[in-house]
Amino acid sequence: MSRTAKSNAAVPEAFIEPVRRETVMELVCSRIESLVRDGRLRCGDRLPPEPQLAKMLKVSRSSLREALKGLLFIGLIQARPGYGTYIRPSVTRIMGRHFHWMVLLREISYLEIYELRQMIEPAAAAIAADRADENDIDRMERALAAMRLNVDAPRGFHKHDIEFHQALAGAAHNSAIEATMQLLYDAMTEARLRVLPLIGDMREHWERHERMFRHIRDRQPELARRAVANDLLFAETLLRKQLESALQDNPKEQDSKTAGSRSTRTRAKSVGKRKHTNEQVAAGGSR
Repeated sequence: MSRTAKSNAAVPEAFIEPVRRETVMELVCSRIESLVRDGRLRCGDRLPPEPQLAKMLKVSRSSLREALKGLLFIGLIQARPGYGTYIRPSVTRIMGRHFHWMVLLREISYLEIYELRQMIEPAAAAIAADRADENDIDRMERALAAMRLNVDAPRGFHKHDIEFHQALAGAAHNSAIEATMQLLYDAMTEARLRVLPLIGDMREHWERHERMFRHIRDRQPELARRAVANDLLFAETLLRKQLESALQDNPKEQDSKTAGSRSTRTRAKSVGKRKHTNEQVAAGGSR
């Protein structure tokens, strides 16, 4: 027996992976991606007529129609009646919808989103303190003024709070940061509304945002980072209280993703330690 035959015979059958078949939509999608990668299609471009596109993608016209329906549904392309089908110029909103569904299906928990925000948003604030231009400062200032006018109207305050954080993310002038933060803000809308009744002093909450703004405006990256970290810690603590209260009222609704690998009590202690540490650091001048 040849050496090759012996080698093949030695491979256990269990280790031979089955060949995965691509769906028509996956095939068409990957080939359209190739056209975009090669520069033959660009963001916002109209797709070629059906016969030409089928030939370019080397699929039948019936398969192409089936695939395009799927791509329309998930939002990668858009149809304009009377004009044709186009590569969507921006997929951020569609991504936000998918991300929101991950939350609804409990693939991701609200607390996990806050952990991600704590990794990204303070750093974004520090970058914004270096890069923000006059338009960014004006946009943040207008949102902050609207928040102040709505300290007695929580839902109005929430609306302008979102505008403020969007302006902050935009002030970093980093498209990846801005798109990621938009996904997280969209996914957190329901959680934010849950904690509104738990905010004891809306004016104090506004003052936290005013500190963030001031440090960004005054080009103080480290203080901006600390101010945002403290605000996120405050919001996470309120959300955790709301979730714990909901679990007590209805234990069957416990979300294993929310609990995570540690118990709620252990994570609450961790939040307490971080709060104490942040307050010590912030005492150096964030106020």
